[in-house]
Amino acid sequence: MKYYLGPILWMGLMFLFSTDAGSMVHTNALLAPAIKFFVPEISRKNLVITLITIRKMAHVVEYAILSLLWLRALKQGRPGWSWRAAFGALAISIIYASLDELHQSFVLTRTASLQDVGFDSFGAILGQGLWGLSRSKLLSTIQAKFFGWWFAWGVFSAIMVLIVLKGGALSFWKMLLIILSVGVLSGAAGVVYYARHR
Repeated sequence: MKYYLGPILWMGLMFLFSTDAGSMVHTNALLAPAIKFFVPEISRKNLVITLITIRKMAHVVEYAILSLLWLRALKQGRPGWSWRAAFGALAISIIYASLDELHQSFVLTRTASLQDVGFDSFGAILGQGLWGLSRSKLLSTIQAKFFGWWFAWGVFSAIMVLIVLKGGALSFWKMLLIILSVGVLSGAAGVVYYARHR
C-alpha cells in the first residue's frame, strides 16, 4: 500500500488544480506580477504567450512525475526494468489525463482540451524515457539527477531569455521547441560534465 500512496496523493493534488483553483484567472494572478517584475516593459501579447507556455510546461512536468510515481508503485520496489509496470504507468497516466480534461469540461472556469491530453501524454512518456535512460547500461554509473537538474535549469533559462527578448515574432510552438531543445541540451551537458569530472 505504501507504494500507491505517492501516486494517489499526487493525483489528488492534480485534481485540486483542475478545479477553479487552477484556472487561468487564478494562476495568472500569481504568475503575471512575477513576470512583470523581471520584465516590466513586456507587451500584453508576449505576456500571454509566456503564461501559456508556463502552463503547458506544467502539464508536461506533472505527468512526467505521475508516470514515475506509478512506475514505482507497480514495480513494488523490485529492481530492474519491467515492461508491464512501464506500460501500466503510461496507461494510467494517459487515462487520468483524459478523465482530468473531461472533469474540466464541467468546471465553468476551465476548458477541456485534447491538445492538453497530448502534452500530458508527452510528459508521461518523457518521464518513463528519463527513468529508462538513467538505468541503461551505457549510463549505469551516471546519476539521472544531473540530467534532471540541468534540464530544469536550461528550461528556466530559456524562458527567462524569451521573456527578456519579448518572444520576438516567434509562435507558441517555436518558443516551446526552443525551450525543450535548450533543456535537453543542458541536461546532456550536465551528464557529460558529471561523467568527465566524477
